[in-house]
Amino acid sequence: MKSRIANGRIIALLVAVASMAWLAGSDASGWQGAGGLSEQENRGKLIYLKGESQAGEIIAILGTSDLELPASSFPCANCHGLRGEGTKEGGLQPPPITWAALMTAQRSALTNRERPPYDEATLSRAIAVGRDPKGAKLHPGMPLYKMSTPQMADLIAYLKKLGSEADAEPGLGDDYIKVGAALPLSGQLAKVGEDIKLALEAYFKEINSQGGVYNRRVELVVEDSKGDAAGTLEATRRLVEQQGVFALVASFEPQESNAVNQFLEQNQVPLIGPVTLSPRLPVVPNRYVFYFLPSFGDQSRALVDFIASKTAQGDNRPAIKLGVVYTDSAFDQDALAGLRAQAKLHSMEIAVEQPVRGASPSAEAAVRAMAQKKPDYIFLFGGAEYFTAFAGEMDRQNLESGLVSSTVMVGRGAFAIPAGVARRTFLANPASLPNPSDFNEFITTLRKAGAEVRSPAFQSVAFAAAKVFVEATKASSRRMTRAELVKSLEQLRNFNTGVLPPITFGPNRRVGAAGSYVVGVDIDKKQYVRLSERIIPKE
Repeated sequence: MKSRIANGRIIALLVAVASMAWLAGSDASGWQGAGGLSEQENRGKLIYLKGESQAGEIIAILGTSDLELPASSFPCANCHGLRGEGTKEGGLQPPPITWAALMTAQRSALTNRERPPYDEATLSRAIAVGRDPKGAKLHPGMPLYKMSTPQMADLIAYLKKLGSEADAEPGLGDDYIKVGAALPLSGQLAKVGEDIKLALEAYFKEINSQGGVYNRRVELVVEDSKGDAAGTLEATRRLVEQQGVFALVASFEPQESNAVNQFLEQNQVPLIGPVTLSPRLPVVPNRYVFYFLPSFGDQSRALVDFIASKTAQGDNRPAIKLGVVYTDSAFDQDALAGLRAQAKLHSMEIAVEQPVRGASPSAEAAVRAMAQKKPDYIFLFGGAEYFTAFAGEMDRQNLESGLVSSTVMVGRGAFAIPAGVARRTFLANPASLPNPSDFNEFITTLRKAGAEVRSPAFQSVAFAAAKVFVEATKASSRRMTRAELVKSLEQLRNFNTGVLPPITFGPNRRVGAAGSYVVGVDIDKKQYVRLSERIIPKE
């Protein structure tokens, strides 16, 4: 049943968002640098950018004190810049330390003293003991660094390339930015992958016609993921290691995506707007993966908050009783965990849990099990076909409970249920219910590129991902880096994509549109009806 449910959800998402749209989702040990650097230079780059080394800890000593701290708290790049260009730091102006600058006699902006050119030996001394080529003390704002001889050699090897063309970020050229997407171009989901690709190509074509980003055209590279976890990981590896993309945009994310996301984190490659039914969020947020819509777990929590808000509880009223029906898919387990957590927060009783398994699970038996406990609301985590069958059995067995699920799970299956059950059906909807006019830019851009709007659910998320990527790159300087792109994304506030709710990210926020609406079902018009404002789950 697992694969059948998953494929059913894909179709459900297509039709669900289509209905919404037209009727009313570092580990230093794996760090890799730019492809133009040697292995030693990449090790040095890690020291320069992060103060870290796989060969052991590096210690920073501050000023004239004996205070020793990890060099990761005071990496070279913090003061001297990502490209060695020098910055302003706390009212001071650390000098540029590109190799050309180091090998040239200079007057220090900090001490106003002239110094001769450095060589490798005097540069090592400056880093370790704080003396310039003449033996004079460097400014006390320059930390001293304790590191091994091989670590010092790695750092100096990198400093020789710092700021050069060989040190450029992968996927960046003078006139291009290369982005990638891992999409299913073969197998059952090939149509979905092709439609996502068309949406990305259409938006980037429009941006390029306007001069690109800082006069760089956006080049899209797509690798076939085949729609499964193993294929997605392999496609992502090819994009990063062989194609050398700067970032990923709107890759299709299947259920088991942990390995892919860990790979991106280890390699510090941002992924913006993965197209997924439900985000797979780790306990500690992955800095490099930026989702747009909430997980099934958070949708469940919003539904519980909605039920709590609409049900008056007096002193003598018994606790609200809930029932839940679920499969063993990873997505359904996320939804179940969210339900359990939020029900406990509101002192609601989960009176009955009914797992369903097998290729053809019995809706009749599941409804009969629910009827024995008569819960006030039944949460159903399954696909459209099972949802429709379950609602039909509720009507046949005269079970008067409310029926609760997600529009992403059930799609147009919600419009095939008995009218009586539909009147007490409540669905989480992570997107808004826009008017057709809200989609003008999306539709116009695709049509201008000769593309069709065939999968509006997936294509609208891909369009939003491309738009957010361009916005974030514009907020970075022309000499952008992946680190600057991540920082720009973290500073994005209420950005309107035209197809999704406003997107906001932050240092600890990796879901752009938090919360969900709750919608009802209009059987006659076959559309959703909004029943609440956006609900952000209570903690």
